Amino acid sequence: MNPAHSTEQTQFGDLAPFYDELMDVVPYDFWAEYVMTLFGFVGHNASRLLDCACGTGNLSFKLAKQGLDVTGVDLSPEMIEQALAKARGIYCDLKVEFAQADLTDFCLNKAFDSATCLYDSLNYILDADKLQNAFAQVAAHLTAGGVFVFDLNAVYAFEANLFSQSNRNPRKQLHYDWKANFDNETRICTVKMEFKRQLRDGSVQIFHETHRERAYTREKIEAMLHATGWELLHTFDAYTLNRPHDRSERWFFVARKREN
Repeated sequence: MNPAHSTEQTQFGDLAPFYDELMDVVPYDFWAEYVMTLFGFVGHNASRLLDCACGTGNLSFKLAKQGLDVTGVDLSPEMIEQALAKARGIYCDLKVEFAQADLTDFCLNKAFDSATCLYDSLNYILDADKLQNAFAQVAAHLTAGGVFVFDLNAVYAFEANLFSQSNRNPRKQLHYDWKANFDNETRICTVKMEFKRQLRDGSVQIFHETHRERAYTREKIEAMLHATGWELLHTFDAYTLNRPHDRSERWFFVARKREN
């Protein structure tokens, strides 16, 4: 092995240029259709959508293709850089904007009627007070009656150690090895990630990231939503219209901003 590059980043730094390669198995079209199904399920006609923790914009572009006017925000400037490059290039015909923003404290000076936050992005907010702030900030950007669709990794997913994973598929350029450790007292899962990517010159790029997520109960999330101006309409076992169960790996929440 001849490492071309080896660094330690916290989250979504060195990974950003290769994020889409890592996520090429994710069915974003299905995700967008599911989000639209949930909007329809509660009788909501989405038009102007805030896509929170949008990453490189994959879901943002899919929702824009559904006819929505989409603005994506993400904490990582590197991820936003990737999203903007796609918006200027292959998706230049779509109505999508992007901005770097911290969900716990941001102001876009724009109003939306809908919001999304997918792929356990909210689990990354480790402090419960800051997560409640994030719900308040999203509410501040939505008009009364606006609908917020978001997901969270369920408690079971952490307790069952579902985040220790590896992929060494020889047909893939990007390989990874993840080791997870869940602390039952803090409810925080720390995932040490090593990535290896074969480069054209035969060398191997190696980089590491440490990701941390917190397990929240559904009761805690409902209390936070209520405190920040939301009415929780439904909670689903992910990608279905079924109620959550003890072995649900991911939950989807549908909340409506209350009219004050």
